[in-house]
Amino acid sequence: MTADELMREINKLNSLLQDKLKIERDTEEEEYRLLLKKMIGRRVLITVKGPHQGKEGVITRHAGDTFHPVNWYVKLPDGSETRKHKGSFKLLPRQDDSSSSESA
Repeated sequence: MTADELMREINKLNSLLQDKLKIERDTEEEEYRLLLKKMIGRRVLITVKGPHQGKEGVITRHAGDTFHPVNWYVKLPDGSETRKHKGSFKLLPRQDDSSSSESA
């Protein structure tokens, strides 16, 4: 195999790799957007011991810049916003979920 043939093969494989990475990145971004849509606006009950234990709040946004958010900002009833780890709160049922089960 000549050097030119080898370079063409390397460029072809490089192109295939770039296409594969783009597809994976697009898929990860879509999953991220769906997660944000699912989580933002959800009511939560803070379960971890501390000054906010037992309070209900609403998730306003995620904290960080990763595609796999671990920390979220939660708006509390008093209007303040606090950063909480995903393991420090429990998601409460959606308002529309409870109303649809009551009407059935």
